Amino acid sequence: MIRKAALLTLLTALLASPAGMAGTAVAAPPPGRVAAAAPADPLLVSEITPEVVRVATAPITVAGTVSGTAGSSVRVAVRYSRDRPFASRAEMAAYLSEQGYATTNWSTKIQATPLDQSGKLPFRFTVTPGELGVPRPGVYPFEIEVTDAATGQRLGIERTFLTYAPKGEQIPKVKLAVALPIVDRPHRADDATFMDDDLSASLTSGRLASLLQTAQDTGDGVTWFVDPALLDDVHVLSSGTRSVRGTRKNADPAAGQWLNGLRSALTDKTVVATPYADPDVAALVHHGLDKQAAASIQRGAALASELLGREIRGTTAWPAGGTIDRDAVDELAMSGVTSVLLSGDALPPRAEGQDATQNGQPVPPPAQTTPDGAARLDTVADDPLTALLADPTLSEVLGGNVSAPGAAMLARQRFLAETAMIAFEQQTQQNGQFGQFGQNGQTGQDATAKTATRTVIAVPDSHLWTPDPAFVSSLLQAASSAPWLRMTSLDSVKPGRAGVPRADLTYTERDRQAELSRSYLATVRKLERKADAVATVTEEHTDVFHTAILRLASASWRGDGKRALSFAGQVQKAIDERIDDVSVLDTPRAVAGSNGQVPVSVANNLDKDIQIKIRVTSASKSRLAIDAPGGVYVTPTTRILAGRSQLVNVPVIVRNEGGDASISVQLLTDGDEKYGSPVRVVVRATGYTGIALVIVGAAVVIMLAAVVMRILRRRSRKAFPFDGPNDEDGPPGDRQGAVPAERTQSPSSGSP
Repeated sequence: MIRKAALLTLLTALLASPAGMAGTAVAAPPPGRVAAAAPADPLLVSEITPEVVRVATAPITVAGTVSGTAGSSVRVAVRYSRDRPFASRAEMAAYLSEQGYATTNWSTKIQATPLDQSGKLPFRFTVTPGELGVPRPGVYPFEIEVTDAATGQRLGIERTFLTYAPKGEQIPKVKLAVALPIVDRPHRADDATFMDDDLSASLTSGRLASLLQTAQDTGDGVTWFVDPALLDDVHVLSSGTRSVRGTRKNADPAAGQWLNGLRSALTDKTVVATPYADPDVAALVHHGLDKQAAASIQRGAALASELLGREIRGTTAWPAGGTIDRDAVDELAMSGVTSVLLSGDALPPRAEGQDATQNGQPVPPPAQTTPDGAARLDTVADDPLTALLADPTLSEVLGGNVSAPGAAMLARQRFLAETAMIAFEQQTQQNGQFGQFGQNGQTGQDATAKTATRTVIAVPDSHLWTPDPAFVSSLLQAASSAPWLRMTSLDSVKPGRAGVPRADLTYTERDRQAELSRSYLATVRKLERKADAVATVTEEHTDVFHTAILRLASASWRGDGKRALSFAGQVQKAIDERIDDVSVLDTPRAVAGSNGQVPVSVANNLDKDIQIKIRVTSASKSRLAIDAPGGVYVTPTTRILAGRSQLVNVPVIVRNEGGDASISVQLLTDGDEKYGSPVRVVVRATGYTGIALVIVGAAVVIMLAAVVMRILRRRSRKAFPFDGPNDEDGPPGDRQGAVPAERTQSPSSGSP
């Protein structure tokens, strides 16, 4: 009983404490996440204006709604700190998560009212910065809390920030570069077959429609990463009939409208081409598909330029997940990439105790300030790459879900506060401390002189991000209006001279596990070899299946192995059908004697001439051997016209008594790569032993003797024409019987 009572007391204390109550549905999000009300939260904050306080006497309005049981009484409180602004972004994160941040000087404005018959209570507070007693520019904690009026139990809370940047104060500038992706998973397997009709729906009312609207609504300060494979799919969808799982469908006019709209929206904006189909570069390099990674980079820039109607560069890579390792970085550098966009966590500042000096000078702890968003990255290439490092918190806010009521407003508030905190951070070399704003909002001259303008980068945390166009547009407008921010394009971001020391690239086992699997890429490698054979067998090499192979390597297949294998199966089917258009006729052949030639026929049913070799080996060596060195007969490269056949005679030797045997015919490319599977051709061979040869020889002698005798007899008939009537060899007339004498007398002998 005592144990039960103690447990009940402990549980009651936990539930009554602020930390315990925050662990319920109204708990604050972890660091880096947007403080947004859940749909079931009784507290909805719909307005905090202005988002940035610029005038000390201007009113700050906070409004929203409380939901609950009709008639129940609640207290709504606006709580703020007049103590001091946040000293770091780490304090801001701790405040949001209720993990370690505390302030001792809170002020509160309270409104206590019963809920109406519908269970709703609208509230509105108005207060000025002067009334708040805000001492100096900075970012301050600001929260709205609703509690039960009778018990004091917290029902809901929203933690956010109040950014105070009064006019006339000299606030350091921060450059902000925003990069947004226009990327989608592949929809075609081979170039003629769409595996689904999802693209059409996405272009008209889905994710891609939202991306187009976002591109149209944003200004020229944004850098757009465009996947050429998506443009390619949309172009094919709009240009003619297509096959969708064997069903023929007409061109989709909405696809053409989307593509034209995108061209127009991106006309004056910075555009970067991703490698074709946004490949999983790290996985390709780790599994020996380096050539494919390089091909996707080259193909991407060329196709994007063609389809967008202007030159598009592909020299900046944005790896899946924002992480990469040294091997993949080296491959990118060797393929012409000059910069790589990564998460800031992928190249973290060096921790304390790891070479805490630079050029003989002490280096302050990097965790206290936000480092610059660019760094140099050495590679095996002659020149280093520029590592463009996206701020994880800003990126999460930008790419977060803002569908809940009030979430977009709170996300903007958080984004502005985070960037303002970066501007307020003043790193100095004096005693390793960070300068704070004085009463006039300015730092000392030494601190200002030693502070370089920093650049921060914000990107969505997923290439398959689904934007809310209104939120993105409003966020970028607010950022453009912030007095401490200056929008810049990604290609203008360069490493500064006094960069923050950083550790090496971070690529964890979890990152490796997220890559496309070894078994799947083995299938891709096999298909690539077949596609190479198809490309090189024709006189004018064609890459009809190369782009299909690149689509199979897309990073969008991560975690979607079933769909990826379905696409790979369709590609294999298409490649095999094309290979089968060049075939060996397997009609049985015959050969007589101990040696001879077996005809082999190859048919070319393609619409192009081909250059091919034919390799023949015996599959029945005990009966039939190939009369060539090593028992292998290989023709020189043979040209076969489109729609024609070619006959090749293969020398063979018949062994023992002969009988049915078979030969194996393998077609080869000019580079001696196998083209298709080997074909077995039956050869019916007749062999002859020594006795059989004697018998045949004797028969030939007898036949010759009979012919000679007949010739001699014919000659003897001509030499003796008057032989008697009984001579068997006489003239033909005598063999018909005796002629009457009176009929043989001469007329000159007279009559009796």
